[in-house]
Amino acid sequence: MNPAAILSTVSGLLCLALSVVFYFKSAGVQSRSAELQKQQQKIQSQQQSLQVKQQEFQNQQQQIESGVQLAQKVGPAVLNDLGVKAKDNKNDKIKKLLEKYGVSLKDEDPAAPKP
Repeated sequence: MNPAAILSTVSGLLCLALSVVFYFKSAGVQSRSAELQKQQQKIQSQQQSLQVKQQEFQNQQQQIESGVQLAQKVGPAVLNDLGVKAKDNKNDKIKKLLEKYGVSLKDEDPAAPKP
């Protein structure tokens, strides 16, 4: 054989070997790429779930704050009015209920003069 034919055959075999290596390497890269895409989709769905939960938490927090504000504004006035009505109507059940929850009632009206 002449040296040109040997060189041509060797370079052809080398190209074939490199092609096979390249094929298997690219298949591995595609497999890893598919796994990476799956992980990215999983992370995105978890992020969306987290955003929904955060929104729910914010809504619940707003409801709690609204309830606290209402309790602070209206609660004492309602309890005071209920205590006045209980005292005026001499309703012992309501007095006991209010006392059970720490609302104290004065027996005498401080504005009313004593006889």
